[in-house]
Amino acid sequence: MKNLIKLIRISILVLGLSGVSQSINAQTISTHFFGENSWMPDTIGNANACTEPPCILYGKLHKNWDNIKNSGASIIRFGGIAADKNMPTNYQYIRMIDSIRAKGMEPVIQVPFANYRYTALQAAAIVHYINVVKGKNIKYWIIGNEPDLAYHFTAAGQVANYIRPFASAMKNADPSILIIGPETAWYDQGIINGLTTPGGPDDITGKDAAGRYYIDVISFHYYPFNGTQTRADMINKLTAPGSLQDNLVSLNARIANCNAVHARTGTAALKTAITEANVNWQNSATDNLNGLGANSFIGGQFLAEMLGISMKNGVDFVNLWSVVEGNNTALNIGYVDAQTGIKKPTYYHFKMMADNFKGSYTGTTDNQANVKTFASKSGQQVNVMVMNEDVAANYSYTVSLNSAAVTGPSTLKITVNAGITGAYTDVIPAQGTVLLTFNSSTGRLIRKIAYSLTNALANQEPVTTMYRSEEIAENPVISAEPEFDINVYPNPTAGQLTLAMNTPNEDQRSVNVEIINLVGQLVYQKELGFKDGKEMIDLQEGIANGIYIVRVKNADNKIIIKKLILERK
Repeated sequence: MKNLIKLIRISILVLGLSGVSQSINAQTISTHFFGENSWMPDTIGNANACTEPPCILYGKLHKNWDNIKNSGASIIRFGGIAADKNMPTNYQYIRMIDSIRAKGMEPVIQVPFANYRYTALQAAAIVHYINVVKGKNIKYWIIGNEPDLAYHFTAAGQVANYIRPFASAMKNADPSILIIGPETAWYDQGIINGLTTPGGPDDITGKDAAGRYYIDVISFHYYPFNGTQTRADMINKLTAPGSLQDNLVSLNARIANCNAVHARTGTAALKTAITEANVNWQNSATDNLNGLGANSFIGGQFLAEMLGISMKNGVDFVNLWSVVEGNNTALNIGYVDAQTGIKKPTYYHFKMMADNFKGSYTGTTDNQANVKTFASKSGQQVNVMVMNEDVAANYSYTVSLNSAAVTGPSTLKITVNAGITGAYTDVIPAQGTVLLTFNSSTGRLIRKIAYSLTNALANQEPVTTMYRSEEIAENPVISAEPEFDINVYPNPTAGQLTLAMNTPNEDQRSVNVEIINLVGQLVYQKELGFKDGKEMIDLQEGIANGIYIVRVKNADNKIIIKKLILERK
């Protein structure tokens, strides 16, 4: 699908970064920022006369529309190499559009080019059929796919030579549409710079002879790894010189210049999109939850960081590749597992952000190299995501909701430039992610969503804890107690441990306790009453040393997950 990406360091990015970072701290988050690619469907193209087989793909996309909607995706791209090589039938276009719209999401439709296999007139006919004849009013359209990879184009002129006639023909069919390109397979600086040089010979950001802009959204794809990456690569890549952060800063400067020269303002202003993105275009053959690819826990954190950096730099939307695909581990890069249907950490990290990040991007700082933090602020809420990528270190942390320096003993100190008097202190485990939601007026904690490698190994979704407002209303410096929580100690344990429940509600004290090993085997299960708020557990001698998951479920089906380390002498 993709080749190994080699990005070039751009010297201009080093200049003026402090001014840029100040301006993007209040960047508005697009209402359709969180996107997916509709891959893979059952069939693309005429199966009875397939131009470039296969056309029958046996995909399971049709079984996953509820999963896609529930992940928080709002904009869905129907494109890629398969839809470029074999023009979808009219039925396939309409069926895909209707499936996306049925879930309240916005379709993005790609017309095929395939290195001149298809023509501008055919592209215009597709627009006319879908928008005029069928009245589907598709707003976003893409021309072709990955010219620097699929067509082996190396120069901006090669791309401009088909983008301009296709764009003109398509906008002649429907002048209201917006067109996306060039869809390069990576941030191909040579091609993108030529296409975004106002007045240059390959400029696609100006107007055609009919007075219509050729391109409305400048796009590229992002697959930084090929499956051989290290953990250090995963932690450092996105902000390394010449990588995604720098690429977006450079592209924003070019687009601002294009908008100024071509007088593009308001809804006509040129924007950016990343229309395909993942950790890697293929996993290692042994990738799993403890690995480093699209199946791993850190893969979910990496994806969330990618989304956070894109928000920070004003990207209009990002479409993950993909929903579900692959008949082996290397190719299984969707956010839903192709064989089991299990939702991966990439799915849950995407959902945590898509469900909560709204309003404006809000700047954050922290003092730990293996921790990533992002935040947003809307009229009602401040949402803060904290990701601990360290393999071993649990961090006590304090989140301050303003730019004042964090004081106190916490190892991890986080500032969120939300302009609110308030702070919150807690502990985040190694390989753990937490999403904190605060009231943007009072700074009170509303909700905590916690997710960790431990949850993922137990095939548990993130654990949500709601906080009672009456417990925290009088104290803007927050140290809130959840409605239902369990403490496990000593931890590590030699076999005897205590479970302590903090809820004052006796009706909630009857719970089911399970202890599970990391391969999913149940080693302990019992209904416990917690009459005095505590219960003692004595694990049998035959239970081996190691890491276990304590899963506690109350009568309201609320679940608490804790990690337990068993260390017998």
